[in-house]
This record gives sequence, structure tokens and C-alpha cells, in this order.
Amino acid sequence: RIRDNGSGISKDELTLALSRHATSKLKSLDDLENICSLGFRGEALASISSVSRLTLSSKPKDQEAAWQAFAEGRDMAVQVKPVAHPDGTTIEVKDLFFNTPARRKFLRTEKTEFSHIDELIKRIALSRFDVSITLTHNEKVVRQYRAKTDPSQAITRVAQVAGKAFAEQGLHIQSGEGG
Repeated sequence: RIRDNGSGISKDELTLALSRHATSKLKSLDDLENICSLGFRGEALASISSVSRLTLSSKPKDQEAAWQAFAEGRDMAVQVKPVAHPDGTTIEVKDLFFNTPARRKFLRTEKTEFSHIDELIKRIALSRFDVSITLTHNEKVVRQYRAKTDPSQAITRVAQVAGKAFAEQGLHIQSGEGG
């Protein structure tokens, strides 16, 4: 499950977001060069929903109620219904590859697959101090990184991810230009 407190997806666009060959929000080269979110692009949701049971719940700030779209497997028939949800979007994927047993054989043990996910979460946590991230597994919180908006708090996030020894012995280097 991935949840954000972003702009949300309107009810009219929920089904479109899960459809094949859906266009992304990118309309120009400038849009591409100004991506500053961790959101999905283009075909990702359709691809994931074709091999899983995917629930997409969303509420834009200017929409009175939240709506939920559910897609299951290749048939891509999307069911939309009202739901209680805060501003933003939640994507929940269950039973990955339930309908594609050939892909399932490429998965390793649950422990191995989870360690890949954990490593990815650590990398995201180090790249975006301004994003709060909680990783749960089997209904237990495994990692929780709170947003650090003040640059002086960045070392706290680094220590959480890379360890206290790294944070004590590491060297902060600032380079590049804003943006």
C-alpha cells in the first residue's frame, strides 16, 4: 500500500488512470524536466493491475467525496464506488501475479523479496528527506522515516537509514545548483 497527501485523482479520471495506454500528466518536455514527485507515470498502474488485485482510492481537495476504483487481473473491468478517504491517493496491491503463475516462479522467498523492497525504501528515504515514509510488513511497522524539512535535520534521516556510525563519520558535501 502506498499513500500520499497529494493532489488526488478526480472521480472521472480514476477509471482512466487504470486503463491501458493511459497518457500521463506530462504534456511537454518542460513537464518532464520538472518532475518533483514520486508518483506513477503512464502505463504503470494498468500494468500492475493486470497481474494483481489493485485498489485505487483518491480525493482531490476540491472534490466533496472520495472515490475508489478496483481492478482485478487482465479483464481490466474497473468498479468505482464512494469511499471514506482523506485528500490524496492510496494504491493497494494484493495477490501479485495471482493470475500469472509463470511469473510467480521468478519470485524468490518472501524474505528475499521483502529485503529488495526494504532497500528501495531506504534509497527513497535518502533521496527525499521531505517525504515521510512508513514501511509495514505483516501488519508490523518495520521502518518509519518522518519528513525532515529543515536541512539541519538531514543527518537524523541519514543516521536512521545508514546507521549511527556512518552519520558520525560521514562528510556532508553540498554541490550543484538549486533545482
